[in-house]
Amino acid sequence: MIIIRKFIKGVEKYFNQGNLKYDLNTILSNANPSLSLEERVDWIQNLLVWIRSTEHIPTQFDPTTGQIHTARVRFILQLLDRNIEWKKNVSATLRSVIKETKSLQLFCHTGLPQEGGFLQEATDRVVNKIIPTPPDDTELSELFLKIFPNEEDAIWVGNLTRETIEKIKELIQFEAEEGEKIWQAIEEDIEDAIYVLVSQIHAMGLSDGIRRRLNNKIIKDSPFIGLSDSIDIFLHFFHKKNKEKMKEYAQLYSQYILECKKSVQEVFQHLDEYGVSVALVYQLEKMTFHLSRLEVLLAFLNPAEKQDNIEIIPVFLSRLIRESLGKKSVRALIQTNLNQMSRKIAEQSGKTGEHYITSNKEEYNELLKSASGGGILMAFATAIKFIIVSIRLPHFFEGFFASINYASTFVFIQMLGFTVATKQPSMTAACMAGKLNNTYDEESLNEFVDEVVKLTRSQFAAIIGNLALVFPISLLIDFIYKLITGTHFINEDKAISSIFSISIFGPSIFYAILTGFLLWVSSIIAGWVQNWFIYRRLPEAIANNKRLIYVMGKRNTRKLSSYFVHNISGFGGNISLGFLLGMTPVFGMFFGIPLEVRHVTLSTGSFAFALSSLGFTDFETIDVVFACLGIAAIGFLNVVVSFSLALSVAIRARKVQSLGRKRVRAAILKRLRTSPLDFIFPIAKKN
Repeated sequence: MIIIRKFIKGVEKYFNQGNLKYDLNTILSNANPSLSLEERVDWIQNLLVWIRSTEHIPTQFDPTTGQIHTARVRFILQLLDRNIEWKKNVSATLRSVIKETKSLQLFCHTGLPQEGGFLQEATDRVVNKIIPTPPDDTELSELFLKIFPNEEDAIWVGNLTRETIEKIKELIQFEAEEGEKIWQAIEEDIEDAIYVLVSQIHAMGLSDGIRRRLNNKIIKDSPFIGLSDSIDIFLHFFHKKNKEKMKEYAQLYSQYILECKKSVQEVFQHLDEYGVSVALVYQLEKMTFHLSRLEVLLAFLNPAEKQDNIEIIPVFLSRLIRESLGKKSVRALIQTNLNQMSRKIAEQSGKTGEHYITSNKEEYNELLKSASGGGILMAFATAIKFIIVSIRLPHFFEGFFASINYASTFVFIQMLGFTVATKQPSMTAACMAGKLNNTYDEESLNEFVDEVVKLTRSQFAAIIGNLALVFPISLLIDFIYKLITGTHFINEDKAISSIFSISIFGPSIFYAILTGFLLWVSSIIAGWVQNWFIYRRLPEAIANNKRLIYVMGKRNTRKLSSYFVHNISGFGGNISLGFLLGMTPVFGMFFGIPLEVRHVTLSTGSFAFALSSLGFTDFETIDVVFACLGIAAIGFLNVVVSFSLALSVAIRARKVQSLGRKRVRAAILKRLRTSPLDFIFPIAKKN
């Protein structure tokens, strides 16, 4: 009972304190420098809660200026001017917290990425969300994160006026003793933070991954060494109070900071051209953040900028709040570091997909022929799939050999220059995303609609070419098989189940969506493989391999290198798609989830084998109709899902803003009304 009563009293005390948070008079009168550090930190938190609270007033927070919050700060300062006793206690409390806390971590750690790599940083952020780090009230960085926990704080703090900042500074110094050096400890921590940041920038700038991608190969001429040396001399004269020399070396380190930023951009450009590494992008982003923080801290010590220090404070604090909140976010880390990788992957997929878009009748007819060849090979792949299933292997090996069947067929199709219809959408989306940069420009909008028209009719041609051949070739295979063996390729029960499995009234719709997703994943893998191949400089390694040159000759070795450059993306996409299609059912079976794939060309081949097995007369017409509708739905969903996902990634990777979707939709509908046949056949324009 005693424990219960204490618990109830504790709850009452908590809620009573919560009610007092909005009573400004109570908060200001409770300021007491003799309280424990933890209690003084709680007092500051209560004061900030009152500043940001809008529950009891009609005026809400203005997300552009934070006006109500800044007005409350000014009101507090005016109220303290009218009550000297309160002002004295508040001033002493704030000074005591500044003196008893360390600010080094705040300046060189808070809001900055700290881990050595992307995965370490991501893991650290996830762990901190689950298991928070133990609090340390002696660290000003801990206090900072407590009193500024929201994104809104960055807005109103950044909009504090010069007069308000000066009043806050005057409040902290109010009735301070003559020998009391309030800002000395903070100034020393800023200096130490500068040393820490410079050493980290120096180490990253001279790392092998960054140094090898810079034009300046002589280490002693590196701007990262010059930055370290110039700041070291600047801080030496800072201690000597030699303002003239400080100004001289301030100009020098400013030049080196600019050169370091140019070096970072140079490495980014190299990655754009020769492939992207997530680990290296993380290091570059980390260096960018460190250089930005270093500039601000140096401005606090630079005598040439002393008069502007008051202006710097709210900007610095606002940025610090945003960076602190951003450092907690795993999503922000992924967006920042994977954006360049996703853009590169999308571009590589786009290059692979360029030849899938036809612009004239000649290209259209070539695509029809190419797709017809793909349909022939897919008929054989379907037949081999039935053979693998009939052997009744253990589930894993059945999925594995099915994957080998699909992957080898897709690769063979690629090597012969044939086409699989469903490979188009995810590959061509990246090409189309580039046309969306300005949909409010009529010319740009028309270019994008032209791409939609070309892709639609190209997709139509590819599907027609695939299905036009996969169906009769499957019938022919079954006919020849029956002539040789006397039986159909699949038995009657398997044929009936195959027809029902692709019916529009069944799970085939969901499985078609899943297959569209797998088609998109394969395009991502294709782009990643191409990026990895180029980033690792494998074309050069192949072209200069002495053993290959000895066996094949220098000319043929270079041809082999060039062949891989142009085809490695296709190999990666085709092999990955084969294994995704073959192993997904096995994966689902392992977890007890009924997962299947529905690929339009394979489904059409299965349908042909089933009809041939049933003899074209021993089936219900309505079941065949439903199966035909199911094939149409499967083809539609395969295309739409994979294309939508690929286009979304390409748009995000290119940071396309203000797409003007309504204008795009209206323009496409207008073209559809005026020239509907353009979406099916390339019609020559009359002069």
